[in-house]
Amino acid sequence: MAISKDDMLSIKDFSRLTGIKQSTLRYYDDLGLFSPIIRGSNGYRYYSPQQITTINSINLLHELDMPIRKVSDIQNHRTPELMFKVFSEKEEVLEAELTKLERSYNVVRTLKRMIQIGLASDEAIVETRFFDELPIVVGSANNFENSGFFFDAFLRFCEEAKQYRIDLRLPVGGMFSDFDAFCENPAFPTNFFSVDPKGLDKRPAGKFVSAFSRGYYGETGTLVERMKSFIQEQDLKITGPVFHIFLHDELSIDDPHNYLLHASVEVA
Repeated sequence: MAISKDDMLSIKDFSRLTGIKQSTLRYYDDLGLFSPIIRGSNGYRYYSPQQITTINSINLLHELDMPIRKVSDIQNHRTPELMFKVFSEKEEVLEAELTKLERSYNVVRTLKRMIQIGLASDEAIVETRFFDELPIVVGSANNFENSGFFFDAFLRFCEEAKQYRIDLRLPVGGMFSDFDAFCENPAFPTNFFSVDPKGLDKRPAGKFVSAFSRGYYGETGTLVERMKSFIQEQDLKITGPVFHIFLHDELSIDDPHNYLLHASVEVA
């Protein structure tokens, strides 16, 4: 189809419609990558409406980090088969980048949420609260009989991270099989877990006794006594394991003795 002069677009109008700078269009022309359909006697560049699709495809490939020389080669030898191959390769790269971005987004969002919960909490009180389901990934059972050191078990959890598909950038908590185990030694959880939006394990939704404590790992102060007294006074029945998570830790606090621990146990 012949293009009439009235259908031609000046470089200014073509730039406005495509969002590509005039300087970039001139650069592409100088490279022989993409040229106007005609040049006026005054040297002005004029483009056809059909070229909008062409320049958009060129710009897409360039935005996908493809070198200009390779883009030029593709444009000069393009076929449906070639473009299918090019886009298939780029699709794989983009999927990997999207997966990485999603993981980073989940980490940032989760860490922000933990800090936010800590900032909004009254750490001086023990209370019953309804909690929504919390996705987690639980590691293997800890064995403190062979080693009574907290960090030995924690390092083993870190070593198993790949096996359990645990992202160690996410908050790590401790789970106690029952309230008695927690009371007996609140520094030695039965399992470590990761707070993970993609986790297949769960802290179930339900009513929990919620309490806080300040201190370094293993330092729970009067936390156990306060929780026990509250449960007895309220005549509550414990129905699940104990979960504890440091909402504020070395990520947000300099002094380790001011870390903020949140403990919760499901009750009826």
